Amino acid sequence: MKRKKTLPKSEHFELDPLADGVYAAAALPGGKAFSNGGIVDLGDQTLVFDAFETPAAAADLRSAAEQLTGRPVSYLIISHCHADHWGGNQAFAPETSIITTHAVRAEMPDAMGWMVDLKENPAELAEAIQEERERLETEEDERTRASLQASITRMTGWQEILPTFELRYPEQTFSGKLMFYGTKRVAELVEVAPAHTDSDAYLLLPGDRIVFMGDLGFLQRQPFMVYCDPQAWASQLERMEQLDVETFVPGHGPLGTKADLALQRQYIALLEELVAQAVSEGLTPEETLKKTLPAPFDSWLHGSMRSWEANVRSSHERLSGTAET
Repeated sequence: MKRKKTLPKSEHFELDPLADGVYAAAALPGGKAFSNGGIVDLGDQTLVFDAFETPAAAADLRSAAEQLTGRPVSYLIISHCHADHWGGNQAFAPETSIITTHAVRAEMPDAMGWMVDLKENPAELAEAIQEERERLETEEDERTRASLQASITRMTGWQEILPTFELRYPEQTFSGKLMFYGTKRVAELVEVAPAHTDSDAYLLLPGDRIVFMGDLGFLQRQPFMVYCDPQAWASQLERMEQLDVETFVPGHGPLGTKADLALQRQYIALLEELVAQAVSEGLTPEETLKKTLPAPFDSWLHGSMRSWEANVRSSHERLSGTAET
């Protein structure tokens, strides 16, 4: 009888075996991952999908990949430019080839500029944390309280890593599609542009019917839409629903199915409709923020009220024609 493999543990994420040699790494509340990732054993090489936001979480992911596959990590895929998916890059060995799209690589310096600024001016971060704590003491709305608590946890995580934080950029870029042919499985890295950002990449394992979505997927969670093309994103989700895939690993939220992708498309459409109606009525962004979405989307705002505000404001600017160009 084959002995079941013991999965490595981390305070930052939980591993979920999806197939022989394929694992989802789901961010844990209170940890310092802040997004999901994955480990793929290609048979003769090891691939990791996304590096979380902090080196501490990424170091655990690297260790888990090495323990599970018995070899160093050959490739680290970065799905898009947002810092919560590549802030941990420095935790991987120099021999690990970091890969992303041409466009993402070009966007990375600006996308991480805020962290560089904080490293140079750590007092600003300390002040911001104190302000959040003071707000938490008087805030009564439970949804907002949860958002503030999450913000404090995240910022204290940044505070801990700042002294040793270093930027590490990808050494290899691609556009369109990049294939990995291993002795155990084939993997397809596919660029989508635009969608959640100007350039996103997802990893398809056709033989296992699994997709690592990056932030193309916010499943059972409120998607972050500030930099997105709503129509292109919804269209991409609809195309992914046509894939011969059973398991979708999102950038945020639990593992999902095609029904979860359809639900995310519905959120995007409803938010656009809500804001478009508000704009037609002459409502300000502040007045629009007082509106809400129907169930189950109203529950998605718990712990992410700042994303709700950012989504509404950015949509209002775009639909009202007041967005900066």
